[in-house]
Amino acid sequence: MRDDALLQQWQQRLQHAAGQPLPANIPQLFSQATASQPDRVLMDLFEDGQRLTYAEFDALSNQLATSLQAAGVQAGMHVAVMLPNGLQWHLTWLAVLKLGAAVVPVNPSYTVREVEYVLTDAQVSAWVLGTERVELLKQITDWPASLARQRIWVTANRLGEDSSWQRLLNASPAGSHPTPAVPQPGLDTLANIQYTSGTTGFPKGCLLTHGYWLNLAQAACLMHPEPAPGQVQMQRFFTAQPFFYMDPFWQLLMTAMCCGTLVAARKISATRFLGWLADHQIDWAQLPELALKSIDSVQGRTLALREVFTFGWSAESRQIFVQRFQVPAVESFGMTEIGLGLVMPNNYPSAAKPTSVGLAGLRRQARIVDDAGQPVGPGVTGELQIRGDHLFKGYFNKPQANAEVFDGDWFRTGDAFVQDEDGFYRIVGRFKDMIRRSNENIAAREVEAVVRELGAVLDCAAVPVPDPVRKEEVKIMVQVRPELLTDGKTPREVLPVDQLLTHCQGALAPFKVPRYVQFVTDFPRTSSNKIIKHQLINTSGSPLSRSFDRVQGVWHT
Repeated sequence: MRDDALLQQWQQRLQHAAGQPLPANIPQLFSQATASQPDRVLMDLFEDGQRLTYAEFDALSNQLATSLQAAGVQAGMHVAVMLPNGLQWHLTWLAVLKLGAAVVPVNPSYTVREVEYVLTDAQVSAWVLGTERVELLKQITDWPASLARQRIWVTANRLGEDSSWQRLLNASPAGSHPTPAVPQPGLDTLANIQYTSGTTGFPKGCLLTHGYWLNLAQAACLMHPEPAPGQVQMQRFFTAQPFFYMDPFWQLLMTAMCCGTLVAARKISATRFLGWLADHQIDWAQLPELALKSIDSVQGRTLALREVFTFGWSAESRQIFVQRFQVPAVESFGMTEIGLGLVMPNNYPSAAKPTSVGLAGLRRQARIVDDAGQPVGPGVTGELQIRGDHLFKGYFNKPQANAEVFDGDWFRTGDAFVQDEDGFYRIVGRFKDMIRRSNENIAAREVEAVVRELGAVLDCAAVPVPDPVRKEEVKIMVQVRPELLTDGKTPREVLPVDQLLTHCQGALAPFKVPRYVQFVTDFPRTSSNKIIKHQLINTSGSPLSRSFDRVQGVWHT
C-alpha cells in the first residue's frame, strides 16, 4: 500500500525540521525551557516521592557544576556516573556538561572486571557511584591512572540524604554558577562516552556530542502526533529504563523540548507498567513488549496515552495493543552510533506496513548494499548503512574499529535489511555476533572469552536462544579438552555446571551470564577452523536439547 500524499507530507515535515536550528548546546535547551516554564515539574520520581521543577533542576545543576569545578573537574574531562535511577543521575549529567566535560554512563550491575575496563578505557578523571556499590572502591586492583581518588563521590539513595555527593553539592551556595565562566560547549562538543557491546570482546565507547543528543530528541518530537483540535501538545512522558541507558537521555531532552514532565520509575515492571501509565495520566511512553502482560491490570480504566514507541515489537503484539487501546504504536530503528536512523511516519497507517521500521529519519540518509558495498534495489537483502549530520564521532581510542564500521561517511550497521517498492525498510536479521536480551546487547565474544578462562575448556560458542519474555537468552556451548575425558569421565564431571556458572557470575554482569549450558564434542567449522555460528543457531531440533537451564535447575533432554 502506498499513499503518495501522506509520504510527501511527511518528507515536507522532515525538511522543515531539518531547517530549524538546534539549541547551541544541551544546557541552553534547559535554560530556554526554564525561562518558559520555571515552576513546571521536569522530573517526577514517583516511587521516591521526589520531584524537581525546571527552575530547581537548572539551579541545582549550576550549584553542582560550581562544586565540581572547584574540585578540579574541567572541560574535556571524562566523569563516570554509576547510579541507579534517581534525581542525582541527570543533575550530575547536566552539571558535567555545563563545564564542557563529558559523562561516561556505567551499568551499576557491572562486575569489578567490567568496571575496571570502562574506567581505564574511557580515561575517567572523576567518578560518581551509588552507595550500593561502594565496595568497588576496595575491590579494584588495577586503579586507572587518570582517576584521582579525591574526585570520587558516593550518593545516597535519595536526593538530600547525607553523602559525599550531597556534601559536594552543598559546598557551593544556592544560585551559584561555575566560575570563572567556562567556554560554552558547541554542537560538536563531547557529551557522553556511551559504552555499547560490539562484536569484539569488550564494549566500545561511542563518542556522542551535544548535537547528537539534541538531534535525536528533535527527531523523537517529530514523531509525535499533531494535537487534535482543542488539544495541547503532549506534556506527560514516562520512562522506566535504567538511566545509564541511551533512552532516558533523549527522553529527558524530548521532554524539555515540549516543556513537559518526565515521570520515571526505578525499573521496568511488566506487571505494573500499564497501571503506572493510567495512574499518572501519561501521554507518551516507550513501551516494552513485556507491558502487554499487564493488560488485565487496567481493565475498565482509561489511559490518557496518545502515542507509544514500541521499538522491535512483533506485528502481532503491536496489533493487540492498538486494537485494545486505540493508541498509535510507532516503530523505528536506532543504534547508539546513529540515534534514530529509520522511523515510521506518524501520519502513515502502520497496519499498511506491519513489519516495517519506516523510512530514513531526521537528518538521515539510508541505503542497503551488497557484499561489495554496492547499493541494491527493492526486494534484495543487504546491509543497512546510515549517514547524516550529528552521528556519533567514532569509538573512543579505537581507530581500527572506526575504520571497520565506516564506508566513507556511511556507517555500516551490520544489520540485514530489505527495502520494499514503496521505500520502506524491514529488518531481516543481524550480521553481527550479538545476543539481544531484554533490550541489552551482549557480545557473544565477551561471554566466550570469560568461559575460555577455565582450564578445562578447549573451545566454546555463545549463541542466542529464542525466549518469549526476553526475546533471546544466552546459551553457551562448551567443548571440554578431550585429554581430560579419561577413565570414562563425562564433560559434566570434568567441568561441573555450577563451577562454570559461578565463574561467569564473577566476571560478567547478571544479564550476560548464560542461562543455558550445553556440552558438545566438536563444532562445525570453516576451512580456517572458525566455528560456523549460523549452523549452531539454525538447527532443526530444539535449541534447548541436551542443555542445562540455570533458572529452572534442570537438564533438557
